Amino acid sequence: MDENKIELPEWLPWATTACLAALVACLGELWIIEKTRTQLLKDENLLAEASLKGAQNQLEAERIVSRREIEEMRAGSAANSVTFLATPGAGREDPFGLDHAWGIAVWNAAARDVQIRLSGLPPPNPDRDYQCWIEGPGPGLPVSCMVPSNTYDDSYRLAVRLQSPAPPGYRILLINGKKGGAATLEEAKAGGSIVLASPPRAGKISN
Repeated sequence: MDENKIELPEWLPWATTACLAALVACLGELWIIEKTRTQLLKDENLLAEASLKGAQNQLEAERIVSRREIEEMRAGSAANSVTFLATPGAGREDPFGLDHAWGIAVWNAAARDVQIRLSGLPPPNPDRDYQCWIEGPGPGLPVSCMVPSNTYDDSYRLAVRLQSPAPPGYRILLINGKKGGAATLEEAKAGGSIVLASPPRAGKISN
């Protein structure tokens, strides 16, 4: 019986041990790689959250700056008055929201010169233009001015001068109409859509 025994090579235990050691080393390396990958994912998630928070802070800062600018415009002169433009039918709970267009018009003491600030406007189609109109029963009204094309941001500034102080019942309209604008307000309304409008004012211009 002893003659039938198979003798194992002397190097076999060492080879087995070496293979096990290599396997353990591979498993350890895989564990380290997976741990590193998990940490990288955590770091990327933290960076994404920080970036999102920064964007939110930036939007909030822009909102605060806009509100502050409006308040400064209103407080610039006791004789000045302010008119707000909003999307027709929109509520007044947040007229300066970040998700929609809005406008503000500041009149001088004589109510003949008006500075108009528009914000949040999407760029018009290539065959369309924005045209701002001031309508009312006074002499020289309605009067219009074209809104210049703006490829940098969604904010616009306009300056309009009237022949005489704005009368009771005047109204400011921003119309998205044909390229180059319309010759009359009726043509503008017929061929375009009102994007922003101020409520009709009765009596003298005021806040």
